Amino acid sequence: MSEVIRYRPDSAVRWLQTSAEAIRKSAAERGRSVMGQTGTDQKKFVDNVRTAAGAIFDFGKGAYTDRVHQSAQASEYVLLKDHFDIVKGGSIKTVPYDRVKAVELHSDKGVLTLDRGYLTIHPIAFLSAGSAKVPLGWQRNGMDAPFELLIEEISARAGLTMTKRS
Repeated sequence: MSEVIRYRPDSAVRWLQTSAEAIRKSAAERGRSVMGQTGTDQKKFVDNVRTAAGAIFDFGKGAYTDRVHQSAQASEYVLLKDHFDIVKGGSIKTVPYDRVKAVELHSDKGVLTLDRGYLTIHPIAFLSAGSAKVPLGWQRNGMDAPFELLIEEISARAGLTMTKRS
């Protein structure tokens, strides 16, 4: 029996949770600034509406970031002997390796051509530094792995040669 291989989002996705907390804190402070004004400290009505709208927008942005983090934490690819499972939240999609007919690695995604249709594997997130944008990698059975390794391993298990496209 072969070992079960699990690819989960890299531990760097924890920064999404940290970011969501910071956004919510900022939004709460903006909202309190509107409510806490008295006497000569009061701003014009239009300024208060802008501040309140910004706080509401930030709360939404924080909630969205939380949702992305939760989705990432609930996602994984499980490689087994004759098939792999794609786990997203509560759903599991099983793909036998013999259904995979071609594997291409584009700069930021893997495209598997199946006997009926396509399957695209996208990175959970990207790391950006200046103009450089790099896909976030995986935890492969608890160890750091680059994004491309999952696509390469599926290709090898399907008995195919992966094609790289730019």
